[in-house]
Amino acid sequence: MKRAKKYKVGFIGLGIMGKPMVLNLIKNNFEVYFFARKKNIIDEVVMAGGNFISAIEEIPNYTSLSITNLPNTEDVKQIVIGKRGLINNIRKGYVVIDMSTISPHGAREINTNLNKKNSYFIDAPVSGGEAGAISGALSIMVGGDKKIYQKIKYVLMAVGKKITYIGDSGSGQVCKACNQILVAQTIQSISEIINIAKKSNIDPKLIREALLAGYANSKILDIHGMRMINSDFNPGFKLSLHHKDLKIAKKLTDQLNINLKGLNRVKQLMKLAEQANLSDLDSSVIHKVLEKIHN
Repeated sequence: MKRAKKYKVGFIGLGIMGKPMVLNLIKNNFEVYFFARKKNIIDEVVMAGGNFISAIEEIPNYTSLSITNLPNTEDVKQIVIGKRGLINNIRKGYVVIDMSTISPHGAREINTNLNKKNSYFIDAPVSGGEAGAISGALSIMVGGDKKIYQKIKYVLMAVGKKITYIGDSGSGQVCKACNQILVAQTIQSISEIINIAKKSNIDPKLIREALLAGYANSKILDIHGMRMINSDFNPGFKLSLHHKDLKIAKKLTDQLNINLKGLNRVKQLMKLAEQANLSDLDSSVIHKVLEKIHN
C-alpha cells in the first residue's frame, strides 16, 4: 500500500506487536516518530527509517496522529492523558489510535478527555498475534467517532487486513473481549482433544490434520494445536497478556450481569499457569496445566 507521505505518525509501545507494526508503517511510506526504551529496538527502527523521540509528550509536535500499543489500561491512560502524556501538546483535530487491549470504560474515559481538547480517541485493538503483526494482516476492531475512523482508516490498512468498524467509543474493546474469550476457550478445547488422542493411543497430529479439513478448522487448531503437540510455547501472545485480557472480559461480563462458566474456567487455568511461572510463554501453554489435570 505505497502512498505519498501524508501523515507523520507517532508510535508508542514497540513490543512483540508494536515493533512490526512500526516497520510496516515505514514500509508503507509513513513518516514514523516513535518512543522506545530498549536501545536495540531504537537502533533497528532508526535503521529502517524511523525517527526516535526521547520525550513522549513531544511526539504530537511532529505528527498528525499517534498510535499506542501498550500492556494495559493504566499504561494507555498515563501515556495519552497523564501528566506528561500526549494530551499536553495535541492540537485541535489530533487523533490518538490505541491498538492495545484495554477496558471499554478506560477507552471511553480517555476519549472524553481528548474530546475536551477537540481531539479524538479511536480504540482499535487487534487480533492475529505476532505473525499477523509481521505480515500486516491483523484483524482490527474499531470503536470511536465514525467520521474520524473513515479519515484514518488508511493508516490502519498499513498494519491490518480486516478492519471492522464496531461502533461508538469502547465498542472495539468490547469486540476484543469477545475475541479473547473465544480464543481462550478454543485453546482449552483443543488441549482437551489432544489429551483424548493421547489417552486413546492415537497420534494427535493425525486428529489435528483430519479436523483441519472440516468444520472444526481454525487458525487456533492449526497454530496452537501444533504448538501443544510439539510442546513449543515460544510466545506469539504471552500468557500474562491473555490472562490480563480475560480479567477485562470478566469485569465486562460482571457489569452486564452475565455469568460465563467457560470464561471462569479458562481464566482459572491461566491463573494456575501463571502460578507455575509460565507467564512469559504463549497462552496455549495452559495445555501443560490441563495435561496434569487429566493425568
